[in-house]
Amino acid sequence: MRLLALAALLVSPALSAQEMAPAIAPSSLFTGDYLLQVVGSFVVVILLLVAVLIMLKRFNGVGSTLNGDMRVISSIGVGQRERAVLVQVGEQQILLGVGAGNVRTLHVFEKPVVEMSVQQTPSFSEVWKVATGKAVKQ
Repeated sequence: MRLLALAALLVSPALSAQEMAPAIAPSSLFTGDYLLQVVGSFVVVILLLVAVLIMLKRFNGVGSTLNGDMRVISSIGVGQRERAVLVQVGEQQILLGVGAGNVRTLHVFEKPVVEMSVQQTPSFSEVWKVATGKAVKQ
């Protein structure tokens, strides 16, 4: 009988403590408003990234075109806002100085100085294969 009473005294505080413990409130971390805010922020970041990529593609400085008789062969920056650009017009090559607000002819070459080579821009998959070491060696 004493053993039974002693066992009841040992077990009763644990039961009463368990009953008195406050119920845990549901976490406010995964509410609908919070998830909407996270998804909305993610969409805004992706849209900003796309906008920056479009701007970089559009305003990338001097681009070369393969159409027509005028081609930009090469360009190099010689200052913060100045560039030296080699342009081919027909059979002549012209070296231009391009600065903020003006373009000047630096030299006109009668014979081509630099041979025009058609360079293909590598695709993303080719660059990725090289970067990950999975490129096929020839």
